[in-house]
Amino acid sequence: MGNIKRYYETNTACFLTTNTENNIKIFDDPKNCKILLVTLEYFKIVLDYHLYGFCIMPDHLHLVIHPLGLYNFSYIMKMIKGSFARKLNKATGQVSKVWQKGFYDEIIRDNLHLLRVLEYMHNNPLKTGLVTSPEEYLFSSYNHYFQTLYQPNQIIEIDKPIL
Repeated sequence: MGNIKRYYETNTACFLTTNTENNIKIFDDPKNCKILLVTLEYFKIVLDYHLYGFCIMPDHLHLVIHPLGLYNFSYIMKMIKGSFARKLNKATGQVSKVWQKGFYDEIIRDNLHLLRVLEYMHNNPLKTGLVTSPEEYLFSSYNHYFQTLYQPNQIIEIDKPIL
């Protein structure tokens, strides 16, 4: 039995989730989160996609991306994961697998679906007990959307969708 092919639809945003290898909490370290944010911002330019939201959890990553150019979300994820793994291995002096193989994807059907996905992502740190309110979590796009006492993360720019 062969692998099921991913479904691609042009000009469509996608909710993506990927886990670290063996669910190791590599993103407990803020330095690793910053390396990932730099990687995401770099590939936004190189691979031509909008980033509508993100949440870096200790052992996994949530993204909402909208490919605009030649590259689909599978290629974008391959590049992000590979580049980050190389940077992390170089920074730590290790040679180890960083990510689990593959990722989960969900096509965003409409604006309401997008809002629900962003709400789920932004509340993930709260649900897991990392913070007492979403704005306290520095490694998500929550503070890019809402004016709070906390500044948005300056490493990355969010492409807010027009709803």
